[in-house]
Amino acid sequence: MIKYIKRGIICLLCIGIIAGAVWYFMQPESMIVIVAERKSINPVIYGTGKISGGRKITIYADVTGLVESKEVQVGDRVKAGDKLVQYVKDDQKLQVDLARTDAEYSKKILNADINQKAKYESMMNAATLQINNCAQTYTTLEEQLRAMTNESYGDDRFIADVKKQYDSDILKLQDQMFQKQQGVAQTEVELKKIELLTGDEEEASKEKVDKKTDKAIDYYESISELNRKITDIEVDKLTLPEEGMEPEKHEKYLELQANMETVLKLWSEARAQKEFAQSMLVTNGDIYNREQQLALSNRTLENAEKELNKAETGTNSTTDGIVTACFIDKGASVEKGAPIMEIETDDEYLIKMKVSKYDIHSIGLGQKAEVRIGDKKYTGEVIRIGQSAENDSSGKAKAVAEIKLDTRDELIVGLDADVTLELEEVTDTIGIPNECIYNDDDGSYLYMIRDGVVTKVYVITGAKDNTMTEVEGIKEGDHVIMDPAASEYVGEEVEEIVYTGQ
Repeated sequence: MIKYIKRGIICLLCIGIIAGAVWYFMQPESMIVIVAERKSINPVIYGTGKISGGRKITIYADVTGLVESKEVQVGDRVKAGDKLVQYVKDDQKLQVDLARTDAEYSKKILNADINQKAKYESMMNAATLQINNCAQTYTTLEEQLRAMTNESYGDDRFIADVKKQYDSDILKLQDQMFQKQQGVAQTEVELKKIELLTGDEEEASKEKVDKKTDKAIDYYESISELNRKITDIEVDKLTLPEEGMEPEKHEKYLELQANMETVLKLWSEARAQKEFAQSMLVTNGDIYNREQQLALSNRTLENAEKELNKAETGTNSTTDGIVTACFIDKGASVEKGAPIMEIETDDEYLIKMKVSKYDIHSIGLGQKAEVRIGDKKYTGEVIRIGQSAENDSSGKAKAVAEIKLDTRDELIVGLDADVTLELEEVTDTIGIPNECIYNDDDGSYLYMIRDGVVTKVYVITGAKDNTMTEVEGIKEGDHVIMDPAASEYVGEEVEEIVYTGQ
């Protein structure tokens, strides 16, 4: 009997426990809520950023060559004028030596042409003077001979015919000589063209030069032969027998003929000399070309000396600052104008602070900031808000606010700095505790109890301080859930426990 009583009691207890459990689990979950009220908010934005210099200056190579040494390393602080890079100078020295040799050679060639021009101008002028003197002398002698002949002889038809034949022969020979002179001129033009050839063409033209030179020599020999024939005819013409001349006059007549023969010989030699001087004469155009070549060689030498001076001087810093990047090493080959280093100026320091899309509209230019670097505090001012977002370490896009520090300290660029921005106080606004606000890709949201049911509500956030956030999208008196587990009960009924702050 007692055994059955004990069993009954145990069964009743089990039924009671089960009923209690069912009653407990049937009760709604309790959620702590706060009542939305109007408050004053002293907004503060916290963030971090890296220290950077005021401006980033790129340093470029001054010469083309090899790097002999780097005088600084990344992280070094430099002053304007400090040497950054030293170059190997061998190539620049070689270029100077080559340019100087070329300039000296160009000068020698110009001087040689000037001297040659003066020499053959003098020869041509002397030959021209001799030709004029011979012409005048010959005319005078011819007149004397004609006067003597007219006095002593009558009209001798035979002698006159012979003289006409001589004159005809002389004209034919002079015409042949003119053609030979044209051949000489043409050959000289062709030789000058060959002189302008270079490289393989110059090597191939040596045989042509020899042939043209032989041809010119043949022309000169033919001209000399024609001159001799003309002289012989002139002599024969002058030595025609004259009848009825007295011995004394005949002697004078022969003397005049001999003098005329000498004048003709000198005249012929002077013409040949003038023609030779003209063929060897350097033109003003040639002199001008030589002068231009010398000027070009001198400019090349000047530029090469400047490049050597730059190589000897090396590349120096153009500003005070900190070396933040180096693109070359010892032994590297660089081109003139290529970037070799970057320097951030240290006349001022900036903090680039990344700010979320929810806070950026609360920041304005001129906003004061408190910056902590290690155990030191500095003041700063927002001078720029970037219009292009950058990703933070988690890959989220953030706006960038640049803060200029008010300090003369020498800071280390690249270090992190903690930034606090205290914004203008916002009064008489709906404020919700910060821990009640959540964010996702669609914006900011919170959980409320509406008609006894947990509801997710998207809101617009505004000013924010250490404890409260300004919210638009709810009204005064709404119940906002503080429990972080509220997301698990969206759409369910819960029991409210109003938080009083006590």
